[in-house]
Amino acid sequence: MLIGGIQGDEPGGYLTADLYADINLKQGNLIVVPRANFYSILLNQRDGLTGDMNRKFGQKTAAEKNMEQEIVSILKKLIGQADCLINLHEGSGYYSPVWKNEMENPQRFGQSIIFDAATYFGEKKQKLIKLEEIARRVLKKVNPQIENKRYHFRANNHNTVSEETIHREQRLSATYYALTQANIPAFGVETSKFIKNNEEKVALHKLVVNTFMEEFGIFPETPGVHVGKTELNYVLVKINDGHPYAVKNESSLQVEQGAEVIITDIIANIDRGLAADFVGMGSYNDTNIPFRIAMPTKVVIRKDAETCGWIQLTVKTDRWNINTLTPSERTGNSQNREPPTSELRAEEVIVNVNGTLHLVKEGEVLHIPRDKPVIIKGVRSNISRLDNMIFANLKGFAPPKSINDGNDINFPIFPDQDLWVRYSENRKGIRYPIKATYKNKVIGTFWLHLDRPTAVP
Repeated sequence: MLIGGIQGDEPGGYLTADLYADINLKQGNLIVVPRANFYSILLNQRDGLTGDMNRKFGQKTAAEKNMEQEIVSILKKLIGQADCLINLHEGSGYYSPVWKNEMENPQRFGQSIIFDAATYFGEKKQKLIKLEEIARRVLKKVNPQIENKRYHFRANNHNTVSEETIHREQRLSATYYALTQANIPAFGVETSKFIKNNEEKVALHKLVVNTFMEEFGIFPETPGVHVGKTELNYVLVKINDGHPYAVKNESSLQVEQGAEVIITDIIANIDRGLAADFVGMGSYNDTNIPFRIAMPTKVVIRKDAETCGWIQLTVKTDRWNINTLTPSERTGNSQNREPPTSELRAEEVIVNVNGTLHLVKEGEVLHIPRDKPVIIKGVRSNISRLDNMIFANLKGFAPPKSINDGNDINFPIFPDQDLWVRYSENRKGIRYPIKATYKNKVIGTFWLHLDRPTAVP
C-alpha cells in the first residue's frame, strides 16, 4: 500500500504517489492513496481542519469523530488488506545517525527510510518482521543509482516500540499502526525539504518505491507518466437547471443576478488533485457545490496547492454592467454600499449530510442520522447578493477555531459527539436549531432532527 499527501505541505510525496494510481501491473497488487488529506494539500500546510492526520492512528484518538478521523478509519481498513505500507513524506534537513550540525543529525528526517523497530514479532500473524533488514536491502539497490551522495538515503530506526525512543509521537502514526496492529512491515520514505525541485524529489521517491515493489514481487507493466505543468482547458458550469457550459480558462461567463451556479467538472491534462474555489464564498474545494451569484465572482482553479487557472462570473444587471465596474469589482473583491436590509430574510440553508446536499427551507426540519458527518455549506436569502455575508450558527456546536464568531459554515460536524444537549429543543438532544444571522440579527431558523444511527448492513 502506498500513501501520499497525509501531510499537505509535502508535494514530493503526493505527486509521486499519483504516478502509481494509473499503472498496470504484470504481477502483484497495489493499493494507492495519492492524496490522503486533500484539504491540507489545497492549503499547502501540514495540518488539516483538526490537526496532523498522521497523529490520528493511535488508541488515544480512537474516540474522536471528525471528517479526518473518518478518513483515517478508511486508511486503517486498507492497511488491513496490505502486506506492506509505504508512507511518502518530506522531512526537514538530512538524517544522520550522529550529530554533524543543526541540519544533519539524528532528529532530522530528510533522505531516510524510517521504521519503528529493527525487528518486531507480530502476535496476530505469529511472524517476525525484519524491518531493518528489508530497509537495508532496498538502500543497497537505491543509493548506487543516485549520483549526488548528499541525496543518498539512510536507514532510520526510530525504535518507536521501545520506552527509550526519542520519537514517542510516532506511536500515533500510520506506520506504527500498520506494524503493531496490522502486523505488516511499514516504512516512512522521506526526501529532504531542502530539495526545492519537485521533479527531483519525485525521482528520488520513485527509486525507493520501485525497489520496495520489487522486494515484494510487484512488477509494473506500464510506468506512471509524470505530467509537468498543469494545463487547464475549461470548466463545466451549470446555471440553474440548464445544461453545463464549457467555459475556457481565463474567460468570463455572464449570469443573471441570483442565479445558482455549480462547477460540475474541471477538464485539464490531469485528472486528480483539481479543485474549484469560489473566492470569498465557500471553502477551498467548492466543486459540485451550488452558489447563488449576486455580484461579480472569480472562480480559481487549483491543482493541489498551485493555481492553474480561473474563470470570471459577471452579473447581468444594469448595476453590475461589466463595462462600469472598477478593477476590484471585476475580481469580486469589492465591498458594496450597504443595501436596505429591513426585509432581509433567510429562505434556505444548504446542508451536506454524509456527501449528499440538502436544501432546507426556513422553518423546516431536516432529519439526519446522528452518526454521520454534517457540513453547513451556506444560506440563501431573498437578497441574494448578501448570501456570502450571512452566518449560519448551529446551536450547541463549537467549531475548532480560536474565536467563535457564530459562523459554522464549512466545518465538519459529528452530531452524536460534537453537539451539547443543553442547546437542543427542550434539552432532549433530538432537535437543534440553525440560526441564520446578518450582522448579529437573526433572519431565519432551520432545524436538524437527529435520528437513530444508520443500520450497518
